[in-house]
Amino acid sequence: MSGASSASLAIIFAIWTAACIGIAAASLRRARVLSLALGGSVLGAVAGFLIGNADGPAEVPAYTAVGASLGLFLFGLLGLLTTSAGASSRSLRRAALLVLVIAPVAAGALTLLLQRACPLYVSGKDSGFCNYQGADLLGGWVSGVIVAFLVDAAFVSALLFVSAWQVGRSAK
Repeated sequence: MSGASSASLAIIFAIWTAACIGIAAASLRRARVLSLALGGSVLGAVAGFLIGNADGPAEVPAYTAVGASLGLFLFGLLGLLTTSAGASSRSLRRAALLVLVIAPVAAGALTLLLQRACPLYVSGKDSGFCNYQGADLLGGWVSGVIVAFLVDAAFVSALLFVSAWQVGRSAK
């Protein structure tokens, strides 16, 4: 089971990483703050993975999610202080609202994918990355990852709203 769950988690991570990089590249000219935040999230996730995996695979997904959130917040705040938006305030507000609408659906899909990758009641050496504090409690880290994902989505939306406000303010 460990190999299958690790492969499934790796695929989920690869899709998430590709989405972050793709959105960051697409928004580079129009919402630099978003590009910087998403790049920071990927860097934070990699750092979280490396730190979490240093003493074994247990709790690695949780460390990865925490690292992604920290990177998103740090680089997002840095982006607000150092970049300017290249898009209209109207398009930035639309993007912010789109994030808020899509986030719950994406969180539901992510929950299902994580539950499939790490089924309940698999423990010991067979649990691999799915292990949480030496127990078979899938919800111990999945619920935290989903909450972090939703908080991150709200933060991304806030970054876009603040960028829209900055554009509107500079136009006056």
